[in-house]
Amino acid sequence: MINDQCAGGSLFHLSGKTAIVTGGAQGLGFGSATWLARAGARVAILDRNGPAAIVAAASLPGEGHIALHCDVTVAEDRKRAIADVYQAFGAIDTLVNNAGITYIAPAEEIEEDQWRTVFDTNIHAMMFMSRDVGRIMLQQHSGSIINIGSITSLLAMPGRGAYVTTKTAVLGLTRVLAAEWAERGIRVNAIGPGYHKTKLLQEYIDNGLVVEEKIRRRIPAGRLGSIDDIGKAALFFASPLSEYVTGQFLMVDGGYTTFGAPGDAC
Repeated sequence: MINDQCAGGSLFHLSGKTAIVTGGAQGLGFGSATWLARAGARVAILDRNGPAAIVAAASLPGEGHIALHCDVTVAEDRKRAIADVYQAFGAIDTLVNNAGITYIAPAEEIEEDQWRTVFDTNIHAMMFMSRDVGRIMLQQHSGSIINIGSITSLLAMPGRGAYVTTKTAVLGLTRVLAAEWAERGIRVNAIGPGYHKTKLLQEYIDNGLVVEEKIRRRIPAGRLGSIDDIGKAALFFASPLSEYVTGQFLMVDGGYTTFGAPGDAC
């Protein structure tokens, strides 16, 4: 029950709670890890770049955070990492399925191995991380799983067939898991980032794949998002403030998906 503790911000306090963030060494994953840690959670950063994960975990506010090398597309890596987190923390209260990759090619030139690689990372790993962490959460009768989708979960983006398809699938997976596990104490929701200031987006801008000024004109809020914008949404879904929210998709895009822009602003 929500009471006057809300005014003091205690409903955002995650002291004693634990969280896993996949792909958490940089970008949106690191933004989520930072806000969960800021609220008092102990965070395990899982990333296939082990040294970067160590640096990221050490830079989080608070204490008790850990870093684990983990390629979420490899079953043995996933199982080992989840076991290590559970052994270190004794519980897993939040899972942020953030790890993801993209692949750019027109549909007629898509390579099968590249297509399958995107699916393995963006949707297959999300399913099996959720399954394996979900088993622990079911024993606890509590937990929050947060899946990272995209504006492309709702919108087409030419040249990104594999990415768009996987991010659309995130919504279906989120709804099914939410419906199956709600009565057993697990909430499952998704976040839809728009264009945010990350290293990857900057590379696209530098390589001419994205024109920053056109994107800004397309965003009603008038700015690119920050990794903090995603971190705040993750904190909401991890906190008691969302205790009656499951199966939902929260767009964090500055209004991008609500705006019918003219052609020269796309």
